[in-house]
Amino acid sequence: MIADQYLQLKGGLESALAGLIRLGSEMRRPPEEMDTLQALLRDISEPLLFVVVGEVKSGKSSLLNALFGNEFAKVDVLPATDRVYIFRYGPQEKSTEVSPKLTERHLPIPFLRDFNVVDTPGTNTMVKEHQMVADDFMPRADVVLFVFSVANPWTQSNWEFLDFLQKTWLKNVIFVLQQIDLREPTEIDVIHRHLQDTAMRRLGFVPPIFSVSARKAFLARTSGLDKERLWEESAFAPLEEQISFIVTESSARMLKLRSTFQATRVALEELNREVRGFLDKIAADVALLERLDALLQTRREQMLRQVTALVREVESIYEETTKERTTLLRQELTWWRGFQLIWRRTGDHPDLHAKIETKLRQLLQPQMQPAVSKLEIDLRGLWPQMQDLLENQSSSDLQKEARQSVPDFAGQRRELSESIQAAFIDILAGKTLQEQLARSYSQTALWLRVVVAIIAIAGAVAVFARARSATAAMAALMVAGIGVVLAVFLAFNPRRKVLRDYERQFSPKRTEFSQTLEKQIAKAIDAFCAEMAKKFRNLSEICQTRRRRYEPWSQRAEELQANLTELKPRLG
Repeated sequence: MIADQYLQLKGGLESALAGLIRLGSEMRRPPEEMDTLQALLRDISEPLLFVVVGEVKSGKSSLLNALFGNEFAKVDVLPATDRVYIFRYGPQEKSTEVSPKLTERHLPIPFLRDFNVVDTPGTNTMVKEHQMVADDFMPRADVVLFVFSVANPWTQSNWEFLDFLQKTWLKNVIFVLQQIDLREPTEIDVIHRHLQDTAMRRLGFVPPIFSVSARKAFLARTSGLDKERLWEESAFAPLEEQISFIVTESSARMLKLRSTFQATRVALEELNREVRGFLDKIAADVALLERLDALLQTRREQMLRQVTALVREVESIYEETTKERTTLLRQELTWWRGFQLIWRRTGDHPDLHAKIETKLRQLLQPQMQPAVSKLEIDLRGLWPQMQDLLENQSSSDLQKEARQSVPDFAGQRRELSESIQAAFIDILAGKTLQEQLARSYSQTALWLRVVVAIIAIAGAVAVFARARSATAAMAALMVAGIGVVLAVFLAFNPRRKVLRDYERQFSPKRTEFSQTLEKQIAKAIDAFCAEMAKKFRNLSEICQTRRRRYEPWSQRAEELQANLTELKPRLG
C-alpha cells in the first residue's frame, strides 16, 4: 500500500493522542487543554489528498484503481464531463452534488479512510470555471499526479493547465506516463525525454517522471495470476516509492505529525508529572499514617505503664469514704429496720440498697472527677500532637479528611467515669452486700421464729400449770424469759454481724477495687487508642482508594510514553 510508513506513523500517533485524550478526560484536565488535544487529533486524522489531472482518455481512472487496488473510479464512465469528483469514505455508497461543478462520492472502501481522491475533468475539456474548482484542491494536495498518455503525449492542454497553476503548488507534482504497454520501449524513452525537456523549458524544473502500465499493476494486485511478472512489467513500484517518499519525507504532513508529536509529548509529560505527584503525595501520606500509628502505640504503652500510679490516686477515694460508708450503713440499718428485715420473707430490702447506692454515688462523684479529668487531659493531649503532624506533613486532601475525624473525648470521659462508679458500687454496695443482708436476716428470722414459738409454748404452759403446780409454772416462766432475752439478742445480732463483716471486708475489697479500677482505666485507654487507630485506618483506606484510582492512570501514561518513545526515531 502506498504511504504505508506515513500511515503507520499517523496511526501510532493518533492512537497515542486518542489515549491521552481519554486519560485526560478521566483525570478532568482543563477544558481548554482537552480542546487543544482534540483539535490536534482532528488535524492529523484528516485524510491525505491525492489529485489526478490529465486529458480525457489518458488513463487517470485506471491509474487510481491500480494505486489503491480497488476499482472505485469507473474507467470510461466519469471522464468526458465537466465535473470534478472527490472520493471520500462513507458507510454507504452515495453521491452528493456539492456544487454544479463538484460531486462528492462516498464509498464504503477502507482505504478512503486515509485518502481523499480527486479526479478532475480532462484538461482538454476544462473551461475557466472548471479551473477555479481545481484551484480549490491544488493548494491542499499532498500528491498531484499529472497523467500523460503514450497515445498522445504531445498534447498542450496539460502544459497550459500547469502554466495556470502557481509554482508553489507544484512541489508535490509527479508526471505519470500511462499505458506504456501500448508502445515499444524505445518509443517510451523518446516520450520520456520529451517530457523532461518540455518541463524544464516551461516550468524551470523537471518533476519526477514515471512510465507505468496501470492495467498490468491492477491485474497484479487483483487477479492473483502471474502476479510477479505483471507487477514487474507494470513498472509501478518506483512510482509508489516516490509517492511514499513525498508523503513521508518531504510533505507538510510529516511536519504536522512532528509538531503534533511534540505537543502530545509535552501534554503527556505534564499529565504524567501530575499523576506521579499525586502518587508521591499518597505514598507520603501512607508513610505518615504509619508513623502516627507507631507513635500512637508507643504512647499507649506509656499510658498503660502509668495506670498503676493513676490507680493509686483513685484508691485514696476508697479510704476517704470508709467512714462515710460505715456511718451510712449504720444509719440505714437501724434496730427497727433490722427487725423489719427479720420478718420479711426474703430478708432483703431493695429500697435500702438503692438508697445506699445513691449516697455512695454522691460521695464518689466529686472525688472521682480529678482522676478521670487527669486521664482525659492525657488523652486529649495526644490527639493535638497527632493532628499537628497531619496538618504540617500531610497533603491537603488528607488534612481535609482528618479534620472530619476528631475523637469523642467527652464520650470517652463519660464512659470511663460511669464504668469506675459502677465497679465501685458493685463492690461496696452491690450484690455482695445484698446477699449478706438477706442471708443474715433470713437465718435470724428462722431462729427467731423458733424462739418465739418456744416463748409462746412456755407462756401457755405457765398459764395452765399455775393452778396445779407453782413450780412448773415458774419453770415455764423462766423458759419464756430466757426465750425473750434470746429473741432480743437475735434481733440485734444480725445488724452487728453485718456491720462487723462489712468492715472486715474493707481491706480485701480494696484489692478487688484496685484491680477492677486498673482494668477499667486500661480499657478506656485501649478504647481511645483503638478509636484513633481506626481513624488512621480510615485515612489509610482513603489513601489506598486514591492510589487504586491513580495507579492505572500512571500505568497508562507510562504506556503512552513508551509508544511515543518508539515513534520518535521514526518521525526523525
